[in-house]
Amino acid sequence: MKTLNKTVFILLVITALALSILFYKLTLINKSNNLINNLENAMTTTRYLFEEQKRYALSLSIILAQDKELIDSFKQKNREKSFEVVNRKIKLLKKLQNSQIDVQIHNKDLSTYLRSWNLSIKDIPLESFRHGIVKAHKDKKPIVSIELGKRLNIKAISPLVENNKIIGSIEVIIGFEYLEQELKKEGLDTYILLKNKFLNIADTLKENTKIGQYTLVNDKNKEIEPLKSEVLNQLKDYGYFTNENKAFSYFSIYSFKRERLGYIIISLANNDSIKIYKSYEKNRSIKSEGVLIE
Repeated sequence: MKTLNKTVFILLVITALALSILFYKLTLINKSNNLINNLENAMTTTRYLFEEQKRYALSLSIILAQDKELIDSFKQKNREKSFEVVNRKIKLLKKLQNSQIDVQIHNKDLSTYLRSWNLSIKDIPLESFRHGIVKAHKDKKPIVSIELGKRLNIKAISPLVENNKIIGSIEVIIGFEYLEQELKKEGLDTYILLKNKFLNIADTLKENTKIGQYTLVNDKNKEIEPLKSEVLNQLKDYGYFTNENKAFSYFSIYSFKRERLGYIIISLANNDSIKIYKSYEKNRSIKSEGVLIE
């Protein structure tokens, strides 16, 4: 009888231990699934906000491209008047959304006519590295993207067409500050990374913080300790990864030539120190030109 009781006791202990392990694993799986859901939601929110900002920039460029006062000063090559008009318009447009807005106007030969932040800059050739301007002039259609220039930011370009001929174009440039603020309200930190090899073009970013082969675009003072260069070197098109305290979702930024420029990475708290690493390549047909966020 004692042997039977001892056997029953041992079986109960083993069963309790097995159930505890099973409960622990199920809890861990549930927490892991919840974290992945949160990361997917963060990625969806970020994509939506980026697309919303792109539409906003495109709307502004179309509005400015139809502004008679601005176009008349451009056709007259009165740069001082254009500078005054465009900055007055920017002041009005900023009332719609408190974003940093810059405007660049291009000549038909794809050189700089005017920059809203510096009247002295003009006649800079842009064709060799500003593929969005080339495409807008070629197609005679507005275009918007995250594009590489002296900076990496959202650029919306509307061609100026007269008698079915291109006479120039207007570009609205919006940075990432507003997006960061909106994501911060959701408890999300944003890291926008550019490959170092593109700093010969984006030379205004040369002094920004470096993380291995990447440069932090959006905030020189941002805490980068959560990001490790060895992890960044393993990233693909999109996915998720974690460290002890943070969880990250990311997606790629591509050029018009289908070359990966860098990544947009969003982070949130990883309170349970869950380990996740999922990285994916997109199946796509290769095109000579395409969207920049994927």
